[in-house]
Amino acid sequence: MSEPARVLHARLHLLDRQVVRESDDRLLCKVDDLEVRPGDRPYVTAILSGPLALGPRLGGLPGWLMTETDRLFRDEERPGPYRIEMSLVTEIGSAVRVAGRRQDLALERWLTRNVVGRIPGAAGVEEQDAPDRALRVRERWEDRPDTLRLGGLIGRTVRGPAGEVAGNVADVRLVQDGPLLAEVHQAFRTAGLLIARRRAGQLFGYERGPGLWRPSLLGALVRRMHGEIRYAEWDQIESLDDEEVRLRVAWDRLRSTADL
Repeated sequence: MSEPARVLHARLHLLDRQVVRESDDRLLCKVDDLEVRPGDRPYVTAILSGPLALGPRLGGLPGWLMTETDRLFRDEERPGPYRIEMSLVTEIGSAVRVAGRRQDLALERWLTRNVVGRIPGAAGVEEQDAPDRALRVRERWEDRPDTLRLGGLIGRTVRGPAGEVAGNVADVRLVQDGPLLAEVHQAFRTAGLLIARRRAGQLFGYERGPGLWRPSLLGALVRRMHGEIRYAEWDQIESLDDEEVRLRVAWDRLRSTADL
């Protein structure tokens, strides 16, 4: 009998977590966004980090300032976010642990050479430990036209089939039953969206799962902040664009999060 696939929620379990190297617990970066390969069964392909990942997710003036300032100090014509393949991820817990040799984790090398190495008294990077082929620490976003960013889904307005506003995307449910990545482990598939009637910040997991215990006061606070919360399977989504999500079915046909 096969074990059930692991289930995570992107905002609750992945976004903003620290990324550390498995071999020595060295801090590398944070999960600022996730790259997703779209399709009938979309799945997460990479961790994205840095101002060009976090800025678009934040949005507004702070996000614009973050991205434009980073572009100003980049050498490339069209820079993109730092990227770590999901096939390198070995554990997802209080932190995300990744495997790989030093030169495989090019983001760490760039930070050491361009940030830490410029601090007076800090040790520099030994170039003999950094072959040229390993110095490419980012990929132009234009080189990856067949992907989308998962963080951009959170907070989007959700509309029903008739165009009525149903709520806002509060989180994205991920199930580890996607394609095999680099013959290491299966990818996390984007299985569906948690939709809250009102936009009121992050959920904390108390609203999902059958029979899940939660303090009554906290449960009341969650309901007051977010209103009713329901779950849309991926095949119940008609379309996605830069601003909105359109559902195939009406709100009352969506599952309760208590069933997750």
